[in-house]
Amino acid sequence: MRSDEPISTDLVLLGAGHAHVEVLRHFAMRPEPGVRLTLIGREPETPYTGMLPGLIRGDYSFEQAHIDLAPLAAAARARLILAEATAIDLAERQVAVTGRPTIPFDLLSIDIGGEPAMPPDGGQPVKPIGQFLARLSALEEQLAAGARIAVVGGGAGGTELALALARRYRNRVHIVLVCDSPEPLAGAPAYARSIARSTVVDAGVELACGVSAGAWANGRLPLSDGSFLDVAAALWATGVVGPALLAASGLACDATGCVRVASTLQSVSHAFVFAAGDCATVDGNTRPKAGVWAVRAGAPLAANLRRAAAGRKLRRWRPQPDALAIVGLGDGRALAWRNGVAVAGRPIWRWKDWIDRRWMRMYQRPMARMAGEDPMRCGGCGAKVGAEVLAGALAGLPRLPGADVLIGLDAPDDAAVMLPPPGMAVVQSVDHFRAFIDDPFVFGEIAAAHALSDLHAMGARPWTALAVAAVPYASARRMRAELADMLKGATDVLAADGCALVGGHSAEAAEPALGFSVTGLADPGRLLRKSGLQPGNALILTKPLGTGIVLAGHMRGLAHAAWLQAAVGSMRTSNAMASQVLGEFGATACTDVTGFGLAGHLMEMLQASGVGAVLWTDAVPALPGALELAAQGVESTLAPQNRRALSGTATGAVTALLFDPQTSGGLLAGVPANKADACVAAMRQHGMPATVVGMVEAGDPALRLEATQSLRRDTA
Repeated sequence: MRSDEPISTDLVLLGAGHAHVEVLRHFAMRPEPGVRLTLIGREPETPYTGMLPGLIRGDYSFEQAHIDLAPLAAAARARLILAEATAIDLAERQVAVTGRPTIPFDLLSIDIGGEPAMPPDGGQPVKPIGQFLARLSALEEQLAAGARIAVVGGGAGGTELALALARRYRNRVHIVLVCDSPEPLAGAPAYARSIARSTVVDAGVELACGVSAGAWANGRLPLSDGSFLDVAAALWATGVVGPALLAASGLACDATGCVRVASTLQSVSHAFVFAAGDCATVDGNTRPKAGVWAVRAGAPLAANLRRAAAGRKLRRWRPQPDALAIVGLGDGRALAWRNGVAVAGRPIWRWKDWIDRRWMRMYQRPMARMAGEDPMRCGGCGAKVGAEVLAGALAGLPRLPGADVLIGLDAPDDAAVMLPPPGMAVVQSVDHFRAFIDDPFVFGEIAAAHALSDLHAMGARPWTALAVAAVPYASARRMRAELADMLKGATDVLAADGCALVGGHSAEAAEPALGFSVTGLADPGRLLRKSGLQPGNALILTKPLGTGIVLAGHMRGLAHAAWLQAAVGSMRTSNAMASQVLGEFGATACTDVTGFGLAGHLMEMLQASGVGAVLWTDAVPALPGALELAAQGVESTLAPQNRRALSGTATGAVTALLFDPQTSGGLLAGVPANKADACVAAMRQHGMPATVVGMVEAGDPALRLEATQSLRRDTA
């Protein structure tokens, strides 16, 4: 992420609620110099509550009802961290998340929504919505015909959900709406209540009004009048309470556990914390927990976050006293009311649909990213990261010294000293990247996995690694945190492969970068080379292709978050197990697929081995989204050079994969044809999506492409 000046403020957006997506949109339109944005989201796509009932009914597709966070974060130049937040440390100003180091902040904004007020383990909460949709899908697989489901909560959310489920199941499953008021929508005008009640009855929804529900267990939902309902599940859409981590952090919260904020949306107890949406309550200006207030809080929140970062006076937000409420009735009609006046009908539904689609379009269309110039800093040794920064970043990293590492990080000196075991060949390689993803921890994982791939391709056991890291100039605390995150991600991968980080070099640079010089050990008689392909070998590829295309699409704001997530998952996966399995099944040659793409690296093997090969284009596996982006003309900057190096081959979205430069790509190996299927099966048992993609042929080094596997391998 480039900026016009050194980072002065780390602004962390915790949660991807309606207010925060508007903050991202504002920062995409006008970046704030010196402010680094980080978005922490649970899921790659954030749902829009206004479209949830329509999604359940089938009126909207998943894509229409969700905002893809990757293009939006890319447009705002925000780091996107997809993880669950588990705690907020206000003293240290950091957020703890699952599966990675804590995320430090100078300013924190919270928009994580709320949770239904319900007994512990008493059923399934409707919020968080992203998790509810997954639970609903799992529930549907277990429901028998004629089962009953209870929706607890007679407000707008519960009523609309009950009607949506009734429409979805159409009498295959029966819905019961439980509300503690005499009728649904108790706070709405009389006409609205009448319309809602008649619609609920006409839809076949049972009503259990004037009673509160207890904890569902063993197929029974107890009611406050002493009766109970036999239901297969209880879905809670009751009043909202704040997630437990808010009060646990020490933030001032109201009786429901929601963060108390002033009219500036600033916490009343901690000036560096802001909050909006269902998880916040404005002191002296309480509003219903509804999406409309979160939407309207977005713009003033963005403005005050800018002002807080610049040390300027904050502005008060004065929300209007009442808001329009619209409830979809599920039969092509909607009900709306405001200020005591209610209307219903098909035009109201068309109006609601138009409002919702218009709002979503603001976040679903990619926005151009604005690039800035980096500040000038001295080069050479003057750009080296300071000792305090380096020492802090190295603190706590795992050590894997081993008896054959004489001098390493445990006793640092001018150089590391190792003693190779007798009779073992020393295998060395080096790789280096500038950051292509904004999460430093994940970047560190990928950089390490990529560097180790050369060792795994030769069948060597990783032994030691030297790091070369660069971070943009900022305060010592920020540089230390970024360097520590990169090295923590890297050492997790190195340690898992039995490799010791024994030293390295760090420096300042215009953007983050990380590389490794790696050393491995191997039996000289069992090394795998590019030159060992034999006619009749099956060609096995251990990972799908497309990382270059997906990363290029992400830079242009075209890649869905789920596509980016799949690419990252592939890149951060080590090739250690793939190398081991290939060795067990008698691989005769191997290489890792990286910068020259599958076609380029295969040609290197063919030339070294003096053979030809056929590649089945329909068998080449692609990462999610890679073919869609390739069809739009998206490609990595190195792809045209890779194509020119192999002129005469076919073009198109599928063959574009063959020239796509891979980051931390899979291994490509020649395996005896009679062992290929068993080799692939063994890899898949270990979670590796290996595939046979072609066959080695006798003849001059040449690569043929076939659209179908007409030349079948001999498995006799």
